[in-house]
Amino acid sequence: MQLVSTTSTRQVHFDRLHARGPDAAVVIKLMMACNDLSLANQALDDWKKDQPRERRQREIGARMYFVRVELAHLFEGMKVIEEIQRTPSLRNLVERCDSRTKASFAELEMFAHGGANRAEFEKLIGQVRHNLTFHYYRCEKLVLQAIADRASRREARLSSITRGSTAHLWRFNVADDIVDSVVVRGIWSVPRSADLRTEVDKIADRVHQILLSFVDFSGEFIWKFCEA
Repeated sequence: MQLVSTTSTRQVHFDRLHARGPDAAVVIKLMMACNDLSLANQALDDWKKDQPRERRQREIGARMYFVRVELAHLFEGMKVIEEIQRTPSLRNLVERCDSRTKASFAELEMFAHGGANRAEFEKLIGQVRHNLTFHYYRCEKLVLQAIADRASRREARLSSITRGSTAHLWRFNVADDIVDSVVVRGIWSVPRSADLRTEVDKIADRVHQILLSFVDFSGEFIWKFCEA
């Protein structure tokens, strides 16, 4: 049986948000992170579907792009979680949420600064955000390492670039291959002796769990904030 999607809508008055002062800005930033994560995730799902012929040469790069964007938004969203940690009134609101929401927040705190899993968060998410999603100028060393690695292996020496009559038909698959190497080998440190797909799936599952905790907490927390 197919599940039927349902929604509920709550009207939000800006004068009431204004009265909440800086707390409202923190919660709006949390809303922004949720919206951005949702759009990135939906776009990723769309690119995982069968593509028309003219888009197939771009689908691998598009998937990698939206993964990178998703990780970047999650990294920025974690900064908002840390703001909630530091704000007594918002922290008190967390305590008034249901047990599932509080559990999700506790899980996120493990990945915030000072949390037991912060180093893992930086490894899986932060370094991708810092080096590849926005700051191209910071990735030169990793790019050169990836080029050297591919040049040294016969099966990985060839890639391609494509030009076309419109911008959408141009594609530099060389860059896609390098980004893949930088993330998988350089940042995530998947050894060549391991099964690549198995290891990447493990990492993807781990990141997905963090994402689920973020969305699970944020949705109910925002809803409760807007009750007043």
